[in-house]
Amino acid sequence: MSFKDVIYAENAKLQPDYLSNTDKKALFERSKYYILFQEIKTKLQPQLEQSEEIMGYLPMTNEGNSGMMTSGLMGMGYARNKQARNYVTTFHDTRGNRLLIFTSTRLIFLTVLDFFEMNHFSSFAYDKIKGITTKKWSIRYRDEKHQRQTVNWYFLDFAAGTKIFSEVLTEKEMMLFKNNWQNIEKMKSIPETRKVLRNQKMDMVFSNVKIWFSLLQGVNVLFIILAILLILAVLFMLGPGKTLFDAIGFPTYQFFYLPLASVFDMLLKIF
Repeated sequence: MSFKDVIYAENAKLQPDYLSNTDKKALFERSKYYILFQEIKTKLQPQLEQSEEIMGYLPMTNEGNSGMMTSGLMGMGYARNKQARNYVTTFHDTRGNRLLIFTSTRLIFLTVLDFFEMNHFSSFAYDKIKGITTKKWSIRYRDEKHQRQTVNWYFLDFAAGTKIFSEVLTEKEMMLFKNNWQNIEKMKSIPETRKVLRNQKMDMVFSNVKIWFSLLQGVNVLFIILAILLILAVLFMLGPGKTLFDAIGFPTYQFFYLPLASVFDMLLKIF
């Protein structure tokens, strides 16, 4: 950029229509989040080891990630000190905004409100993580132009000691995570696995989101099958309880036993 380019850019900023109202609002929002990010970094710095270096960040929200443990009743939190109260007032958020921080020796996970209020965060040393579990899911749909689209999302899980991290990431976020995974010296030795790894047997059941998600899918399929069977039983008088509906006249049931001429006559009258 030359001297003239800089001056012309400054001239543009002096024009009344340099920024629209929408642009001003967007700039204001970016400024708020930038200030928030600087507050987090300033508060986190004393918690790092002397030789520890921050290598990257991965932000998460309820809208783009899992809100299972950070929304509704689980999303309630205290905001008693000044910094925490200012955060809730400014961003209208309790435990929705989270941050995963990659350092040279560990992963640090924090919820912004809890970090401001209680200085609380979770630490996952790379040498304590036995493996990182990833699983890809895809959802296919047709857009407004009837073009087939695919949305990919990923399950991410790992544990260090008794501390467990489970989250849902978008494709872009998983790429960011894997990029750090491959480039951080102490992290790249951690193997990728399809199995959920836990250090305590009870955690394999009660802290295994993958199992509960699979069970939920199975229950949904079971309810769908039962609903179909119930509909068929009612329409065609099938099953051991078919006599329960003897006193009820079902138009669909009677329809199948009408003479063919009567059926066509009825259809003509309806349409």
